[in-house]
Amino acid sequence: MAMKATLEQIAEVRAGHPFRGSIKEVSSGNGFVIQTRDQDADGQVAWDSLVCTEVSGRKEPDWLKDGNVIFSARGSRNLASLISGIGRPTVCSPHFFVLEVFDVYQVLPSFLAWQLNQIKLQKYFHQCAEGSAQVSIKKSELEKAPLTIPPIEQQKLIVGLADSALREKQVHRKLIALRQQEIDAVAKQLLQ
Repeated sequence: MAMKATLEQIAEVRAGHPFRGSIKEVSSGNGFVIQTRDQDADGQVAWDSLVCTEVSGRKEPDWLKDGNVIFSARGSRNLASLISGIGRPTVCSPHFFVLEVFDVYQVLPSFLAWQLNQIKLQKYFHQCAEGSAQVSIKKSELEKAPLTIPPIEQQKLIVGLADSALREKQVHRKLIALRQQEIDAVAKQLLQ
């Protein structure tokens, strides 16, 4: 049976790395940073486009780790992304919140990311967003996000279905791009 919970009951919520000013590319930097431009409309992170920079502060950075979920709290898209297979020191900008599930045997981080991206919660985030020029979600509002947590086996099934659907979507996009290339090549040849 599914249980109802708020985000703060199942995960710790903390702000992304507090960069001062703009994030500058430093080829010999000590880490990489995920910015809002690195998150696509499906909540996928474009790992190859991350900027290498010098990540510093008064204390050791809270490096992202596998199983974290990042949530874009500023702008018109409030999407969650699962962090997995990082392989290098990475933080996210302060435009994100980092979510760390308390008990991964009760709630899969991948399921949490999936649920945060669903219509019901997207409507919730839209309603509690503040600001006129730059809308954002407050940490307190994110922590109150209402969740439904089914048994772990059901979470695994849902995540599996969502992953399959995403792969299909990506294949369709590639096919559409290839078809457009064919049409462009025919047009170029014909109109020369």
